[in-house]
Amino acid sequence: MAEEQYLRSTFAQDATLCDRVLAAAKQNRDQLQLFVDIVHFLTRTNGDKKQQHQTNGLSAADPSSKKRKLDAMSEGTTDGAFDVSSAVSILDLPDVSFTIPVRKKLDIKLMTSETGTSVNAGLLITGKDMSYAIPWASVAHVFCLPVPEKAARQQNFVVVLHSSNPCHGEIQFVFTLQETSYTGPCTQAAEQDTLVTLTGRMINTCLMEQGKGITLPAEDEFHSAIPQSHRKGEVGYHVKAHLGSKDGYLFFLSSGILFGFRKPIQVFQFHDIESISYTSVLQRTFNLVITTQTSPDDQNQDSKEIEFAMLDQADFAGIDEYVKRHGLNDASMAKERMAKRIGVNDPKRRKGEETNGTENPTQADEEEETELQRAERELQDAEDEEEDDYDPGSEGESEGEGSDSEEETGDRDGDGGEIEEVGQDGEAEEYDEDDDEAV
Repeated sequence: MAEEQYLRSTFAQDATLCDRVLAAAKQNRDQLQLFVDIVHFLTRTNGDKKQQHQTNGLSAADPSSKKRKLDAMSEGTTDGAFDVSSAVSILDLPDVSFTIPVRKKLDIKLMTSETGTSVNAGLLITGKDMSYAIPWASVAHVFCLPVPEKAARQQNFVVVLHSSNPCHGEIQFVFTLQETSYTGPCTQAAEQDTLVTLTGRMINTCLMEQGKGITLPAEDEFHSAIPQSHRKGEVGYHVKAHLGSKDGYLFFLSSGILFGFRKPIQVFQFHDIESISYTSVLQRTFNLVITTQTSPDDQNQDSKEIEFAMLDQADFAGIDEYVKRHGLNDASMAKERMAKRIGVNDPKRRKGEETNGTENPTQADEEEETELQRAERELQDAEDEEEDDYDPGSEGESEGEGSDSEEETGDRDGDGGEIEEVGQDGEAEEYDEDDDEAV
């Protein structure tokens, strides 16, 4: 993961300390983020002290010298900083809302060299008390993703740097632009351009020399089956999910999977994914487990599992099709995974195991179940917990529907004797067993 790689590079000169930090981080995911935040704080603090010392040492008799040194301090990257003084701005975006690394409005300048090459060019982000100068060569990924559940159209730009080349200790930047018309002085703006389309096109132009570009969601790649209530008729590309105590959104893209938009952004490139599997498959929700491969520089490190919880069952088919299309190993059938996960969210099994210290009598049979059979059993158990009179023959009914005749028939022969089907007039039509068998 990006955080682990960042910590490895930070503590590269002290292997023992690095191992201790990573060992502690493995015990608790929050510990990993705590270490990253501490490094960020120390980096910024040391940088501010250094800048203050340099500023206090400037000669008041030489204003031009003071300006040159202040310009040098604003260049802002720890590695491979570009020369801001020899670059020109091709697009200025004032007062842009950032959520990562800080929640405030900052100014953005897309910079290129005077010769039009990527040398001495990059993304300049400035604020009242901070500055980041990010060379285009340091950028690993840029994503442009719609902000979910907003009535007004907005796009989040996610900029991810190479972990080996952070900017003031930061490797992720997220800013939001409105889908409104551009009215600035940029000479390359077209009449129909919005802030989003112009910014995206200009960033693509700057990244082209690096062989990169912005990753966008695509309907033929993945789209949610859940209608967007806030913008009817539009396709949604996100899936709600929880990672531990954090809620967020999963995006299934052409290059991998992204989880945002809380810090840190989780990015899973296809080549980093060992397998994807499903657990806790219930009537309305399921969990998605992404197993990442071991780091190339540490073959002794175990594969890591990241579990996203409470995904809506309506999106299961689309996600499963995406997983299979990209050849991401669906490891749900692996015996070791099934043995580990079996019954995790089955309250009846837990209750049976705790009562009198006895084991559930179906445990041996469950270990031989297929994933589909286990999912069906868990679904059945969950529904039985919710309502005692659940009729397995009325699987297509909406929750709370049904009739007295159904309950009577179900009690009589136990086979769900009648099936309800909603007709064109919106009222339920009844078919008895004979009609159903004829069909």
